[in-house]
Amino acid sequence: MHEQAGGRPAGRPYTRFLVPAGVNLLFGIPAMIPLHSAWLLLTRYRSCALDTAGFGLTHCGDVTVIEGASWARAGLLVVGGLGLLLVVLVDVLFPAATGRPWRRWLAASLVIPLPYLLAVITFAVLD
Repeated sequence: MHEQAGGRPAGRPYTRFLVPAGVNLLFGIPAMIPLHSAWLLLTRYRSCALDTAGFGLTHCGDVTVIEGASWARAGLLVVGGLGLLLVVLVDVLFPAATGRPWRRWLAASLVIPLPYLLAVITFAVLD
């Protein structure tokens, strides 16, 4: 196998980016939950998005809006928080600990919202 100037094995340039992009693309599938929850909180449940008053103590809408906003908040905080922790672990800490270039992994994290954007575009076209 050929070596580069730094003593590292030379790989194909496109395969060095495909592995981080593929891993981050797989992270995009469960990331659809917090992304959709954030979208719901910004659009449909906007009046109850930040309201933490108990049931019957708020004037932000009917029961479906209040219950929907709480599920959207839970999806955003719980699944989004765990997903963010996983992305930091895999894209920053793991490459830094193993001596791999973490910038390539961090740049590949830009493909995480791609499955959600494709789903939104598909449903918009088919609707």
